[in-house]
Amino acid sequence: MPERIMPGLGLRAFYDPGQRNWGESLSQDLRRLSALVQARATSRTTSLPTTGGAAQIAIVPAAASTNANAVALWDGEPGAEAWVFLAPQDGWQIWIADEARQVRFTAGAWVEVPRPGIVPIRTLTATAHTLEATDLGRIIETTGSSVVTVTIPTEATVPFETGTLINITQIGAGVATIAAAPGVSLNGITGGSVPLDGQWSGAALTKRGADAWVIQGALAGAVA
Repeated sequence: MPERIMPGLGLRAFYDPGQRNWGESLSQDLRRLSALVQARATSRTTSLPTTGGAAQIAIVPAAASTNANAVALWDGEPGAEAWVFLAPQDGWQIWIADEARQVRFTAGAWVEVPRPGIVPIRTLTATAHTLEATDLGRIIETTGSSVVTVTIPTEATVPFETGTLINITQIGAGVATIAAAPGVSLNGITGGSVPLDGQWSGAALTKRGADAWVIQGALAGAVA
């Protein structure tokens, strides 16, 4: 029976007798199981030390030049330990000890798993931002003095689920404008874009169907 990759964690199984140095492959898979079932890591922002702690698991910082965002395991024979790296897959969740929270790997990044009653805040400093998968369920705050445009992308670009809710708040003096990309309908206004009503105003964006959104809140533009 030929070896095959199993669903889920991608473990190998169903070897032929004597195939692929079976003992080593099995040990690698058991290590993967040990690290990822009830996974927990020391940090996702601290650079890996040259020498890790006993059985330490960490996430390589996103800004690292190599193995960025990988799950790093300190493992090996006694006296010959080294960092072993696992490439994350979408949906993996890990408890981060120095943040005391769960994170999930989504669209190439580790993002916070929302806690009940807590809404994550994302601060924008650029003058243009197209909504990303990591904006799901967030409050987005615009903080600069220059005009900023927040664009709702098409479903083909970012497949937000129906029912997605994202809040936009203008914190800075720069006028925040909400715009729909070509092909996206933004219900609740006349036209494809609308500015917020000034500093400290905000609006809620709700996806109600394929490339169809509703905007509600303190808007300066004409209401449909």
